Amino acid sequence: MGTYLLVALGATAAADAGSVVAAVHQASAVAVGVLLAVTAVLARRTTASRAVRVGTIAVLIAYSAQAGVGLAGRTDVVPFDGGLHLLGGIAVFSVLLVTLVIRVETTAGKPIDDGSPNGTDNRVTPIDSDGDAPSVVSETGSARFRDRVRAYLELTKPRLMWLLCLLALAGMGLAVATGARLDGVTVVATLGGGVLAIGASGTFNHVYERDRDREMRRTSDRPIAADRVGVRRATGFGVALIIASMAVLVAFVNVLTAALTAAAIVYYAYVYTVLLKPTTRWNTVIGGGSGALPALIGYAAVTGTVGLPALLLALVVCCWTPAHFYNLAIAHREDYARAEYPMLPVVAGVRTARQRILAWLGVTLIAAVLLGAATDLGLLYALTTTVLGAVFVRSVVRQYDVDQRGSEDERAAAYRSFHASNAYLGALLAAILVETLAV
Repeated sequence: MGTYLLVALGATAAADAGSVVAAVHQASAVAVGVLLAVTAVLARRTTASRAVRVGTIAVLIAYSAQAGVGLAGRTDVVPFDGGLHLLGGIAVFSVLLVTLVIRVETTAGKPIDDGSPNGTDNRVTPIDSDGDAPSVVSETGSARFRDRVRAYLELTKPRLMWLLCLLALAGMGLAVATGARLDGVTVVATLGGGVLAIGASGTFNHVYERDRDREMRRTSDRPIAADRVGVRRATGFGVALIIASMAVLVAFVNVLTAALTAAAIVYYAYVYTVLLKPTTRWNTVIGGGSGALPALIGYAAVTGTVGLPALLLALVVCCWTPAHFYNLAIAHREDYARAEYPMLPVVAGVRTARQRILAWLGVTLIAAVLLGAATDLGLLYALTTTVLGAVFVRSVVRQYDVDQRGSEDERAAAYRSFHASNAYLGALLAAILVETLAV
């Protein structure tokens, strides 16, 4: 992560910042070089595998060459190519990440399962496949109306809304950074129409998955699965939300924003829920595009177009989604197997899922660097993606420490990574907002 910090600083703050930041960058480069040298020595002197020893030595050599290029460029010995230097840093980080994966794979104990369902699900607060916690509905007559309202609110999956709205706001912030003007009506209408669209998508998801929801312990109390809301009423409710969303966006924002929002509804409610989720292990990877569209929606609401910054932010979210969701799939693979969903931990095992989490997390961090390089994001953004990225990486590595402790420890470790992933993306989007709108 020290290496990643250098890459992030190089892509954002260090290139255009003053002498203080440049000095910090150079001092950090020396410190990271020392740490890499110590790591290579320790790998050689301990029982690390041959692949780990080779990886640490290769990284040390590549880093030395990379540092030499940077020093030569800064001292005007040779023409400095910032883009080539950035790609070199990304390559060094990538090799380090692969070495880390090899390290934890070769030192972890034997996994407690080979991917087949096991364990119970009664000691961890249940969270459904999209992050919603089923509510306990009051059965008293005086609370009947309140319970009905609560049931319809559950259909909209409100716990998804904060992060998606924050993503749309970040898209708006990136648009403002290009010189576009932002007004309050656009913000309120975009977020309002987006909330209605999210509610419609969630409702249709509940309608289609009602039979499988009844087979899964954590989702069996969903409103339609528990017969608290009928299918016809839920469908009508979803249609009404779509109509209201489109009306708000067309009237107060623009047609492109409305079209992108409609595409997001279709993507989640049909492409992901109907076509991908029940049929392929790649459902999370391909379906992640639905959650990334708010970045384009927010940008289009301000500019009327879709620009490179919005596309790169959407790329960050697309890469983040598997690294985020596979943790939840590990924690609840018994339920997914019972409902016959081909989630990766079910069909390929927990260890494979962890490998993919680290791989996708690495790609996410690289995508975040590319976003910083293509925009005017600076020091706060670089520090946020590094510090919260380090927390996320550490939480995933710690999952390998629980292989021999039982399913409850394994589930708790997966949840820690799940929450760390939320914290990473939320903080990253907040940093974008601060640097584009508040500074």
